[in-house]
Amino acid sequence: MMTRQSPSWDLNRFVKTLSYFGVVPILSQINWFQQWFGSRPDPTVNSRSLTLSPTPTSLPTAPALSMMPQTILAIGTRDVLTAVVDHLQQQGKPIRAGSIDSANPHLPIGENVEWVTLDLQQPPAPELLTDIRGIICAPNSEVVEPTVRFLLQAVQRSTVRLPIFDFSQQSASGSEANRSEAELSEIWGALDDVVMGGVSQSGIRLNGDTAEFSGQVSTANSGGFASVRTRNLEPPIDLSSYDGIELQLKGDGNRYKFMLRGETQWDGVAHCASFDTIPQTWITVRIPFATLIPVFRARTLPNAPLKLNCIRALQLMLSKFEYDGALNPHFQPGFFQLQVQSISAYQQGNRSPFVLVCPPSPETEILLRQSGLPVMILRPAEGDDAAKIAADGVRAIDRLEHN
Repeated sequence: MMTRQSPSWDLNRFVKTLSYFGVVPILSQINWFQQWFGSRPDPTVNSRSLTLSPTPTSLPTAPALSMMPQTILAIGTRDVLTAVVDHLQQQGKPIRAGSIDSANPHLPIGENVEWVTLDLQQPPAPELLTDIRGIICAPNSEVVEPTVRFLLQAVQRSTVRLPIFDFSQQSASGSEANRSEAELSEIWGALDDVVMGGVSQSGIRLNGDTAEFSGQVSTANSGGFASVRTRNLEPPIDLSSYDGIELQLKGDGNRYKFMLRGETQWDGVAHCASFDTIPQTWITVRIPFATLIPVFRARTLPNAPLKLNCIRALQLMLSKFEYDGALNPHFQPGFFQLQVQSISAYQQGNRSPFVLVCPPSPETEILLRQSGLPVMILRPAEGDDAAKIAADGVRAIDRLEHN
């Protein structure tokens, strides 16, 4: 009877990984040893070579407490939208309302109602979210996803970004492409489970206007993760003026991790967030710094704050594990591919609570959960009338504001 042999561990790839990040004791300080493995002594990345300049959009000045926004934005179709407007009017609250029902594009306009015309096929008007306190989204089931995407696009337009890596600016041809690829490989390198005896293999390369993190992830030899990580940034970058990290990416349905590292240690603490992807669909993932989880080798740690003014490294990972031994519920061994267009820090221009009063598809729920906004999804029971649904939506805004 033949027995299947476990895949063999690659010692050369193990040492090459350590050499790339300059963590082979003593030897990584020696030029000939590092050159042997295609690296250099004590390799770091000059962070001044990164294009760290905020986008020109400026955030509105925070209003005084007495001038805080009070208007509720109500977007939807037919009966529920009418009921939301009626309920808010009874409470004397100012309303901005817009119908996305082509068969019934206008509602009766009453006191305290500002009517806006919407076209989901066009970019949202910049003033749509001006002075908005909360968003109630009440579309019918056929247009849930395009309506949510439209409103999230409006939120993103009110954001200031600090591009850290904009791979869409790296696309080139000929010698320029070779230079860009060489620059990428000087900053980002593979860090797979070979460091603990596994056989997963990954890498990162330029593909059009994206950086493609891809490879084969295997659970053989007690492994199960593949990742790419930057070399340590010198000097560290300061993200203390920002609210979180924004990723523009297209995935394959796996759940990935993003990590920030504030230490120079090779095997130190990382601050981590998991995010889901939708197969072959471009999405925006927002990770508020406040939601990052401090971990050491996927074990959560208490009392390990991240110093946002001292960011040393960034990392992307696909892992069999979530945290503290729990398994990743959206993990498939084998080939994987994550295309990343940009990694930016963001300042949230609009933090309005977002209430959706219609059951979304799993894909739409991913978009909402990863928007960086306070979100509540209401799933009305069969037989609930429009007035009850509207009242529940307005109460949900109040609950989100006080959480």
